[in-house]
Parts: sequence; C-alpha cells; structure tokens
Amino acid sequence: MNKESEYLINSIFKKLKNYKAKAIFLEKENLKKFIFSLFKEN
Repeated sequence: MNKESEYLINSIFKKLKNYKAKAIFLEKENLKKFIFSLFKEN
C-alpha cells in the first residue's frame, strides 16, 4: 500500500472514531478492506 492510501485510510478512521453523535464500532483493517473494494469496483 502506498503512503497516500495509508494516509487516507488513517484520516477516515480517525474522523469516524471521533464521531460522537452515534457509537461506531470500526476496526481499521475492515475499513481498509472496504475502501479497497470500492476502488476495485470502479
């Protein structure tokens, strides 16, 4: 994985984990897989 992808995933992960309106159960590896699946479909 390149540094830009890693930075993007880390940024999204941090934003979602800090979202207070709703409790979000999220694992970084699952987020990474989800984002890559979006890239593969297009």
